[in-house]
Order: sequence, then structure tokens, then C-alpha cells
Amino acid sequence: MLRALLVLLAVGLAVYAVLDVLRSRDDEISVLGRTAWVVISVVLPVLGPVLWITVGRQRAEGGGGGGGGGSRPRGPLGPDDDPGFLRDLHGPRRG
Repeated sequence: MLRALLVLLAVGLAVYAVLDVLRSRDDEISVLGRTAWVVISVVLPVLGPVLWITVGRQRAEGGGGGGGGGSRPRGPLGPDDDPGFLRDLHGPRRG
């Protein structure tokens, strides 16, 4: 049972790494080319993905955190955040 779990973990890690390599932009791949990382991840199913995650991919600076990494857009996000919209709500009513 433990052996099956380890094999499943290795296969899952290799699949993740291959898909991540294929989805990465060219400027995010640091050391080797895309084809080399796919081959390494398939031939070395545990070491290859670990190397890809630690050495091969170069993510945008900013610390991660899953929030998209960029700065927040300036200005109102919705009508209730827009002072002009709120001012018009409380203005004279037609009637």
C-alpha cells in the first residue's frame, strides 16, 4: 500500500512538472530549454520535478501569495466605491 502511494506521488509530481513546463512562458524558464525540462521530469520522476520547481522556473518577483502578484488597480472597483456615483444617488430626484 505504501509503495503504491509513493508511485502515485511520483507520477503526480511528474505530471505536475510537465504541465507546468508546458504552460510556462519562455521568459519564465531559466536554465535549460522547455524540451529538456520535459525530458528530465519524465526520466527522473521525483528528482526532475524537484529540480524544475527549485531551479528551472523563474517566477515573477513579488513573493507569491497567489494574489496575481501585481499592484491593485487604481480607481473605484464598483459603483458603490465611486464617489461620483454615490453623489448622483443622493442628488435631486426627478419626479
